[in-house]
Parts: sequence; C-alpha cells; structure tokens
Amino acid sequence: MKRFIVLLALFLFLSTGCTTFSGPYYLNSQKYKEGIKAFSEKLQENPGDADYAYYVSRYYMALKKPKEAQPYILKAVRIAPDNVEYLFWSGVNYWALKQYSKERTAYRRVLELDPNHISANLYLAHSYLEEGKLVEASILYDKVIKLDEYNPEALYNRADILGRQGKKEEAVKAWKKYLEYYPDGALAMSGTEKLNLLGDFTYRNFIFGTRNLTLRSITFKPGQSDSDFESKNSLHVIAAMMEENKDLRFHIVAYVAGNAELAKARAIGVRDYILSGHPDFDPARMPLSWFGSAEEVERSGRTFKLDESIQFITVIN
Repeated sequence: MKRFIVLLALFLFLSTGCTTFSGPYYLNSQKYKEGIKAFSEKLQENPGDADYAYYVSRYYMALKKPKEAQPYILKAVRIAPDNVEYLFWSGVNYWALKQYSKERTAYRRVLELDPNHISANLYLAHSYLEEGKLVEASILYDKVIKLDEYNPEALYNRADILGRQGKKEEAVKAWKKYLEYYPDGALAMSGTEKLNLLGDFTYRNFIFGTRNLTLRSITFKPGQSDSDFESKNSLHVIAAMMEENKDLRFHIVAYVAGNAELAKARAIGVRDYILSGHPDFDPARMPLSWFGSAEEVERSGRTFKLDESIQFITVIN
C-alpha cells in the first residue's frame, strides 16, 4: 500500500509539476533554444497551459528576442490573469519593446495583487526615473529598501535622486551607505564621483597600474600618523594587488595643511603598515612624497581642497 501511495505521488508530480522542474532548468543552463523547442511542442499538445507559454516567452527574452516572446507571455497572462509573475514579465517584455505605458500598467497590476512584490516596485521605480518623475520613483525605491535593505539598484538610484533634488546631506548619507555595501565595480566608481562632487571624500577612486579602484580614504586620528581602523581594509586591498602584480609600483603622497612633518610621518606609516604584513615587498615599490599643504582635487570643473589626505599615484616604468 505504501509503495502504491509513493508511486501515485510520483506520477502526480511528473504529470503536474514537470514544468516547474524543467522550466528553470533551461534558463539556468542557458539552453534557451532547446527550451523553446521542448516547450513549444508541449504547448501544442496543451494549448491551455499557461506555464508552457510563459517559459517559451522567457527563453525568447533570454535570447534578446522580445518581439518573438510577446505572443507567448500575453497568452500566459490571458490564461492566468492574476498570476503576478506572468504579469511582471509582460511588463519587462513591454519595456524591451519600448511600450512604456503598457509596461507601467503591467507593474501596477502586479502591485494591486501583491503590493510587496519587490521586482515590480523596483521596475516601476526605474520607469518613473527614466520618465523624470523623481518623487514617484524615490517613493518606490524607499519601499524596495524597506523590503530588501541591501538592494543595490534601489540604493544607488535613491542616492542619485537625492543629489539631483539638491538634498546634499541626505545624498551624502545615501551614497556612503551604498558604497559601504557595494564598493566595487563601475557603479561604485560612478557613485564615488557623485559623492566627491558633493564635497565628501570618504571614498575615492584611484588608479593602480591598469586598474581603476574605489577605496575608502585613508584617515587618521587628529595629530597621529597611524591610520585608523576603517582605513586598514583599504590598505589590505592595496597589498593584495601588490601581491598579485609584482610589477606594481606607486607613490604614497601625504598632505597635511600646515604640518609637513606630520604628512611625512603619515606617508611612512601607510607604507610601514603595508610592509608589516608583507615583509617580502621591496619598499622601493612605494616611494614617498609629502606636503605641508592641502591637496587640490579637480572634479567637473570644480576644485576641492582637502586639508588632510593620502593620494596614491602609479609609477609608470
């Protein structure tokens, strides 16, 4: 009897759950053409199955063929008009076809059914942002952040909107939050530039060899030459690059307005900290310079004076 129940359960799973099992398989394995062939055949046999139509549309979308995908995603929505995933992907499809009004209508319908659908809130916010509706977009980005605290797109765009609205203090706080979570990549570099333009240099972009890198600025307690705890991670990143690239050489340049001796001590302190974890490094790879004046930083035609800073400049061989 137990064997019969197990076999019956297996049969029901295979007959009703195979789409759930195999649909994501073709997406995850990037076998989109194979998926289209397999699910198109299944759709012909079962024309009323919304899942088959949905996955065919997803495979076409993955192949960047939104026009071919549209009949299938609309068919899925017609069959199951309250399925939020079908509705959401119909919105994505409309976006790909530049049918923006229909895109927003699809997302709003999703949110009527599921107000906390993260992707629909996020993509509707993106649509508002592209349309220049900053207030509407920011409200939705705030909602996404409440639902998903670390959502990178919402954090980035929310900070950008605050800057565009002239809310400097809020924008600085938002950019620093984004960069704390996501300090790497092109968006981090862009966010850092926007942060610097607001007059905050907590993070800076540097060039090491052929790499562009965002780092938390090296800072010190007042009057001291030992970098503070929050700066140490940046120095570890630099040391790792030196370990990876044996030819990497760069100047460590320290600025302290009105105190050249402290600037010298800080340059030495930064180099010594890197060497302390890597005694095999040649100190000549990190020549030192120091100035008893502020560093002048040019950003988009503006000049900012940093009374205390550490700069890294690649040595070109």
